[in-house]
Amino acid sequence: MDSETHFSIVFNIYGGSNQILPNATSATQNYYADEAEPEEDDVNKDEEPILSPEAMRLFSYINKVEDLRVYLVQIAECTNAVELARVIVNMAEREPKITPEEIVKERFISLFLPLTPLFVSGKTISNIRARINNAWARRPKKRL
Repeated sequence: MDSETHFSIVFNIYGGSNQILPNATSATQNYYADEAEPEEDDVNKDEEPILSPEAMRLFSYINKVEDLRVYLVQIAECTNAVELARVIVNMAEREPKITPEEIVKERFISLFLPLTPLFVSGKTISNIRARINNAWARRPKKRL
């Protein structure tokens, strides 16, 4: 008779928040055998900074952290609605979850308002929506 060994793992999560991504390609679990939390000296000082809550809201559209960080830098450098519209159209062309219908919705555009500290004027939903529509109409068409 075959004797199979089965292992059982139980995860107890206390506090914090968890996000389960159905299309995630990898996951990392850090396990500290004798400690509930790592010592301050054990934490890697070279880790990239944690994203702000405003930036985390874009995770429902962009799942790769590296891509999100690139977009966040581009968004933060925008000084007007025309520049922001170009970034948003670029995102829509590259990210499958960002559709042409979604980019003009108020709930989507409002995600970018706290991420644009250099805006000097024209930081309204209707103005940004108009600039997005213009940028979308002017983008080069892909040939099949």
